[in-house]
Amino acid sequence: MYTNILVPFDGSDSARRALSTAIELGTKNGQESADITVLQVAAMTDFDYSSFEVAARMAGLGSIDEKQVESLAENYISASKEHMQEQVSKYFESLPENIDIKIVVKRGNPRDIICNYANENDIDCIIMGRRGVSGIRAALGSVSTAVLRGTDLPVLVVK
Repeated sequence: MYTNILVPFDGSDSARRALSTAIELGTKNGQESADITVLQVAAMTDFDYSSFEVAARMAGLGSIDEKQVESLAENYISASKEHMQEQVSKYFESLPENIDIKIVVKRGNPRDIICNYANENDIDCIIMGRRGVSGIRAALGSVSTAVLRGTDLPVLVVK
């Protein structure tokens, strides 16, 4: 079965159900152990230098350089990782002994980060929640649709 599972996680109900599904799948069929990576993707636009520059000027702080923006981005990622650990602990207080959960926070385009992370880290399966928007994507969600198209790995989309 699957022993190295990736779960993109944004804190939504469907993401929580996806993580529950991954935990359940990891404990089935008498598997000795399963590694689950919970991946949060911070949008690249959150760390756009020009946006920080404008915000700093509007706040009367003067200008900031790209090094300061990178530092702010790294602080955000650290805080996000801590928050993710709290969320996972809160929703899944008692994990089976054979499940190991690792939390990763990356910056960038969600589709690219999810697909690249899966390909570069020997992932067996991606289990993700879906979020409907409009039109044809209402059935899956734009990120889950993009991941389905962007990888050859098995992808389970949880409603």
